[in-house]
Amino acid sequence: MRAIIHSIHSQVPGTVASLGRRFDTIVSMDSHLDVSLGGDDSIYPRDLRIIVGRTGAHSALRHISGGLSALKDRKLKDGPELIIAVPEAMLARHVMDVESKLPRALRVSDQEESISSSVRFLAETMGIEVYPSPPRSLQGLVRRMEKAGSWLLDVDVDYMHEMQKECYTRIINPAPGVLQSMSRVVGFIGKSRPETITISEAKVSAIRDPKSNFSTFIGELKALGYEIEERGIFASDAEVVRAISVCKEFYRTVSRRLMLDHMDSMMRGDMEDFHKAEASAAKEFFKEKGYA
Repeated sequence: MRAIIHSIHSQVPGTVASLGRRFDTIVSMDSHLDVSLGGDDSIYPRDLRIIVGRTGAHSALRHISGGLSALKDRKLKDGPELIIAVPEAMLARHVMDVESKLPRALRVSDQEESISSSVRFLAETMGIEVYPSPPRSLQGLVRRMEKAGSWLLDVDVDYMHEMQKECYTRIINPAPGVLQSMSRVVGFIGKSRPETITISEAKVSAIRDPKSNFSTFIGELKALGYEIEERGIFASDAEVVRAISVCKEFYRTVSRRLMLDHMDSMMRGDMEDFHKAEASAAKEFFKEKGYA
């Protein structure tokens, strides 16, 4: 059994593909739904493409099939079953964020209906099952994994309450019980025994600090018999934090504004003008930020 540590969640699909085997099921634990289908990543400088891919990591995992990515096909029959364990409160926050970006005519006023609609969309359109935990117990997944065949566990460490000061996208001041506890995640692993675990989004400083909560988590996995491997760990937290900040700023100040400007044509399925405008603006924006 092995656990593979990555810096960024978007590195995980490539690792899964490189393992050269087909997984029947992937269980991903995360405090965010990384389900963006992405746009034209080529408009981003090469150094930022792995960073911008973080928001679509779950979409990419869903379409890993037989060691190859089937993203271009986007067919539900391709790829493994993907179950995302996400805190219910964070699911609600995700849905509210998505709603806020839609034209008013397309928004659903009732929150419960909106959440149900989003969960149904992910299941029917993307083949992704949402498992709201907390409040649902991870033990329910243990029983399912006993019948799952070949499966992989993917852990974004921000899923765990104890990791919030040691990850790149922390949840600020979560109320007790909103996020999952590290002990319950370890308990799930101990009972379900996934052959392979991928781990991501821990700060470099936490990975290198033997006294960090992250190191405690890794120590628990070693005690369960897992061999630990690192792939693609960044040189410093400063490098990652700056790249994340630049990508967020580009979306907030450039992409979102251009989407609003081109909303009418985009709603008709015409994306060409938006993509041209975004690509042109990207060259100037990233040049000013010092990225080639």
